[in-house]
Amino acid sequence: MKKVLIAILSFMALGNMNAQDKTEHQWKNRLILILTDSKEDNDFRQQLGEFKNREAALEDRKIIVYQVTPKHYATGISDKPDWKEGENFYEKFKKSDKSFEIILIGLDGGTKMRKEEFTPAEEIFEKIDNMPMRKAEMN
Repeated sequence: MKKVLIAILSFMALGNMNAQDKTEHQWKNRLILILTDSKEDNDFRQQLGEFKNREAALEDRKIIVYQVTPKHYATGISDKPDWKEGENFYEKFKKSDKSFEIILIGLDGGTKMRKEEFTPAEEIFEKIDNMPMRKAEMN
């Protein structure tokens, strides 16, 4: 019951996204949220670059990347994404006073990892690959 409640609350926290988007990902996609105070932040730029040319690995692991700033969010790893307004999205997930955070949300909607610095893609992929649901997917 507690896991279900956490999953529901995690997806409700996706700020100004419409109701369909909030539940669209649960049990279908893992999310990586890259939060930054500025699109010019070094860790933010480096983290996006880390996912370039790894689209197949992201897709294989059912990962959708969200770029999130204090007033906007966008999906994908493009340098010029289609930004949408959504300050609540940032406020709901930002937990530190650092200018950068990366958060991994699992298929169940629970937070699986939270870091305040650039994180190599392989570290994230390894974390996912060791999850029971991912192991079942690979078998």
